[in-house]
Amino acid sequence: MVVNGKVLTMDRRGSRAQALAIADGRVVAVGTNREIGRFTGRRTAVVDAGGGTVLPGINDGHLHFNGFGFEASNFGFEGPRIYSYDVARSTAAEIAAVIAQAVQEAPAPDSWIRASQWDGTRLDRLPTRDVLDPVSGDHPVYMSDISHHALAVNSRALQLAGITRDTVPPPGGIIEKDATGEPTGILREAASGLVMAAIPPYTPAEVSEAMDFAASVLHSLGITSLTDPGVGLDQVDLYRGKILDGSLDLRINLMLRAGGTAAALEETLAGLGPMGDVDPRMLRVGEVKVLADGVPTDAQTSWLHEPFLDGGNGHLLTAGADDAERLAALHAVIALAARKGFQVGTHATGDAAIDAVVSGYLATRTNQLRHYVIHGDLTPPGTLRTMARNDVGVSFNPTIKQVYSRFFDTTIGPERVDYQWPFRTALDNGVRASSASDAAVVTPDWLIGVAGAVTRQGFDGKVGGIEQAITMEEALRSYTATPAWQDHAEDWKGQLRRGYVGDVTILSGDVLRARTAEEITGLEVIGTLIGGRVVYDATTSTAPAARAATGKVAAYRHQSAAACSTTGAVCCCRAHEEARTTRA
Repeated sequence: MVVNGKVLTMDRRGSRAQALAIADGRVVAVGTNREIGRFTGRRTAVVDAGGGTVLPGINDGHLHFNGFGFEASNFGFEGPRIYSYDVARSTAAEIAAVIAQAVQEAPAPDSWIRASQWDGTRLDRLPTRDVLDPVSGDHPVYMSDISHHALAVNSRALQLAGITRDTVPPPGGIIEKDATGEPTGILREAASGLVMAAIPPYTPAEVSEAMDFAASVLHSLGITSLTDPGVGLDQVDLYRGKILDGSLDLRINLMLRAGGTAAALEETLAGLGPMGDVDPRMLRVGEVKVLADGVPTDAQTSWLHEPFLDGGNGHLLTAGADDAERLAALHAVIALAARKGFQVGTHATGDAAIDAVVSGYLATRTNQLRHYVIHGDLTPPGTLRTMARNDVGVSFNPTIKQVYSRFFDTTIGPERVDYQWPFRTALDNGVRASSASDAAVVTPDWLIGVAGAVTRQGFDGKVGGIEQAITMEEALRSYTATPAWQDHAEDWKGQLRRGYVGDVTILSGDVLRARTAEEITGLEVIGTLIGGRVVYDATTSTAPAARAATGKVAAYRHQSAAACSTTGAVCCCRAHEEARTTRA
């Protein structure tokens, strides 16, 4: 049982209590300390909330779990090993020194060196192949920039990928070349895939190890459920195995990667094996992730009704030679998923892309599957009304709003920045709006997202559209009850009420008394329960390290925010879906 708390049940009445009792993984009673005390027995474990807020377990509806696990070391977490070296440096020479160190630590003389977080806006020069070649020997080097929209590779990597001066970049991709016409080693957008295809995938053991560490971090943040978007069938097998052997203690909702055509999705769905041996409350594979457009940054890959300030614009990313063909391909993917009984979540940031997605959903004639928009940065008011009438949800990213503040003023203009992630308008129109981090682009610390949703204040103190701010209770609901609905799980999780699972997050103080962003983010998670089992306790010996690591993540976001805004870092979808594995 949990006692001495300020229990926010998140039920429709907004009921509050002081304590709750859990038995056999489910809540059996909610009430005062005295009322719950009658459930005490000799073997009852009692968790003292110490006056802090008690919430249903936090549900992050868009978290690239594998990607976060592999990049945890770059966020300040001390994981089991370094999978990707941190090259967030201010000079190319410093990056070369990191790569030289990686070469010394490499397990084989020709193994791949993975690194990330270089930032072209802060460097004295780009880390081209002539920077990397002298220190890398026979090792192919692959370095993702901070945005995951560009790669820096050495000559060996270019050779293995078959990239020469005559290579034609794929649609939407850029292979940068020097004055003589030779590739420099800088690849942008879709051209990155040429090298990604040549990189050996992580092994199942490596992925499993990264998942274990990521889970421990999420426990320390009070996260009990998550949706991992854009996974492949090999990752489904890994999740299934870890859930069955009990080594992954999180409730997981998986979104299968759709690809850019209906044929690609058909192939994926055909390869999905039966899941009847897995508890659907621990692992659900019932969604498809579609990528409609890009991001509203200097990358200019969002598809907008009104172009970016300099006249540029993006387009749909589904297959096709023009807008009409790409729109038809998008709608075909959505229609196929719906016919197969899969819920669709579609990455869409620009208003034109969002309208295209919603029209595709409406064409399926029913939304019993609860299709929804992912990100939804610039969803028009009229579209929000249409979404509400048809029960089309949206998954917003208030953490990104807090982290990137007003940096997009120079790309989409102040008016659209004020409107971006229109939470207030969505809720006022009756749209089911949930919140998600989109980690590992930003920290999965949901309290930062709450601060962004409630105050609309960036890390630098600048406010971006206070008229779109929501209340604390609404923000908390967007991390609990609403994503449970998105998961088709509103009748068993997302609230603290009798019969619901005993997933609980306990804070160090009263979140309803927090008024400023600093007060909100200053709270800590002191306890996390999943099915009544304590998976995180801030009083244990490992808790101080976990809290320190969480603090480093918060510091990281401040360090990188300005740089991210100019390199397209808001979108991690494509990058983290490239965390591939081999089959066991």
